[in-house]
Amino acid sequence: MRADRATLALALFALAGCQASAPADAPTSRAAQDPIASESTFTEPSSTPKPPKPAPSAEPVPVALPAPAPDAMQSRNPAEVLAAWGHAVEARDWAKVRGFWGEHGTVSGLSPQAFAKRWSVLKQSRVTIDIGLGDAGAGSLFYTAPVTITDGARRIAGQVSMRRVNDVDGASAEQLRWHIEKSSVTP
Repeated sequence: MRADRATLALALFALAGCQASAPADAPTSRAAQDPIASESTFTEPSSTPKPPKPAPSAEPVPVALPAPAPDAMQSRNPAEVLAAWGHAVEARDWAKVRGFWGEHGTVSGLSPQAFAKRWSVLKQSRVTIDIGLGDAGAGSLFYTAPVTITDGARRIAGQVSMRRVNDVDGASAEQLRWHIEKSSVTP
């Protein structure tokens, strides 16, 4: 055991001697001397104060949704389908918004008239969609993404979950398209 410690101490001493030293006129910092310090947020005091970093914003910054492709509702990319849904919300096209739900809107649980009535409370909405997560199971593919709808001072945040059948023989076009299965985003 003593021999192992002696060997380790000798190796560390040799490694310490291999470090390149900074030129005499170069400033040294704790991070340059200690590789572990470079992982911390510690900074040496300097003669010139730096302005404080702005605090991160708690509110998401709305980013324009990418323009939907003409056939976005049939896309194999769930993020494209969800972006097209976001555009339909921003355009206040309630029939199209409902159509993104399974069985061409039936899975929303609302008739076309009731759906339009509920969603028409939104007047000038901006939709922000964060990166979602995909999953698979029992012959289906799933995609869930955080969504925020900002309508004036009102902010509605939640998740939209989409599903489609995973290329099963005999599946209908409706089963193969990405559609909203459930959502906690409702006006």
